[in-house]
Amino acid sequence: MPPFGFCGPSYTAPSPIIDDEIAMNCYCERSESENATTKISLLHTPGRKRFALLPESRVPGGFEVNGRVFFAASNLWELTGSGVKLNRGSLGAAPLTPTQIWANETQLVVLNNGNLYVLTLATNAFVAVNMAQFNGPVAQIEFCDGYILATLQNSHTFQVSALEDATTWSGLDIATVSLFPDNIVSMKTVHRYVWMQSAKKSIAYYNAGAGFPPFIPVQGEMLESGAGAAFATVLLENTLLWLDQDERGFMVARRQGQGRVSTHAVELAWQTYAKQWTVSDAVGWSYQENGHPFWVLYFPSVNNGAGATWCYDALENLWHQRGFFNSGNGQYSADRAMCHTFAFGMHLVGDCASGAVYELSSDIYDDDGALIRGNRRTPTVGNENEWVYFPQLEIVMETGLQPVLAGTPVELLDGNGQPRPTQIIMKWSNDGGKTWSNEYFLSVGFPGDYDKRVIRGMLGRARKRLWDFSWTDPIAWRFVNAFLQADPED
Repeated sequence: MPPFGFCGPSYTAPSPIIDDEIAMNCYCERSESENATTKISLLHTPGRKRFALLPESRVPGGFEVNGRVFFAASNLWELTGSGVKLNRGSLGAAPLTPTQIWANETQLVVLNNGNLYVLTLATNAFVAVNMAQFNGPVAQIEFCDGYILATLQNSHTFQVSALEDATTWSGLDIATVSLFPDNIVSMKTVHRYVWMQSAKKSIAYYNAGAGFPPFIPVQGEMLESGAGAAFATVLLENTLLWLDQDERGFMVARRQGQGRVSTHAVELAWQTYAKQWTVSDAVGWSYQENGHPFWVLYFPSVNNGAGATWCYDALENLWHQRGFFNSGNGQYSADRAMCHTFAFGMHLVGDCASGAVYELSSDIYDDDGALIRGNRRTPTVGNENEWVYFPQLEIVMETGLQPVLAGTPVELLDGNGQPRPTQIIMKWSNDGGKTWSNEYFLSVGFPGDYDKRVIRGMLGRARKRLWDFSWTDPIAWRFVNAFLQADPED
């Protein structure tokens, strides 16, 4: 029985009979050993455990400096290693856009709703910056060479702070980006270059060490590509990644030095979002776990505000989706994480829908006590549109694992309160996903059933068969492959 693409990325073409693959809450890993039993496996995305709960409606910004951890919403919060929260000062009001946090050698600088705030790290003195020093509210902030840079909202102007002092902003240290006529949309520092992105082009600035301001354009460092979402641009693997926009269109993911990294399927999804909702408010963040550098994109406005989350694995150059499954309506909303910082040996993320800060880890198999629903929809199986019989399908995976919910080993029970094995749910479609079969539950074994085979037989016939698998039980879901016996009609 040959493999049929069970382990793969999300890729939904314009027509589902072309391709209708989904990788939700699971991602691919290619083996780096020639002796591995499979060239590509499918692994579960990380779960979450509550680290702290802030009295906020969401937590859009996080930052670590010298072992101290801060999260910002309507207030600036410092968290200790045990999750104790310390209110360092009011940021005025609930943020309308993601808060931003940077630091120089002695100060922490926070941007919220166009206003700047500074915390002196040595004394914890907290002050609001005198915004009369600016020609308008601030859109974004960045750090480079001891300076804080601030772009001004709805302009192509940026301003530079005094060296190592974000409370002082001279009127002489203001620059206008003249190499493109559009307003600055996004700003990000890479290799001591500060990239200014408009809606059509991107230009790098560097610290020339003299003049007012000290940052001037880098000759030859211009990209004919701008940013389509101000807060989606991230730094990952020492390069810039952003959602592209220019005179020709938008919503193509690009990586500096590599070019386009999105696929036609991903671009179709995003541009379909744009026709019904907005995508310019997309928020990006990045992190690395087990050698996989991930770029996470949170689209808060799509699906009538339920949101959606896409994730790019820069190592594998593959995309998958992440989502929070709402058992009440049977639908996915966006993954709850909207910002990230690494501290205390943990990935800490802020919640987009509450004041929770979570530990994010692949060693956690639930979402703060809620079940995580993974879903893999495979490529369509067929043989030149002729009848194909399917006597048997086998999923090769790690079986016999102990379910663990909220950090505690648990026994799974069926509807009658009797112990049951871990299960995976299977269904299929013979018409490109228009209609579906009943759901079938396949046993993955009780704890200790390490030799359990996950098999289903007598699967009927079809001209084109689309397979769909989902799972919610709290174990480490690790798939090696799936093999399908498919016999053409004589």
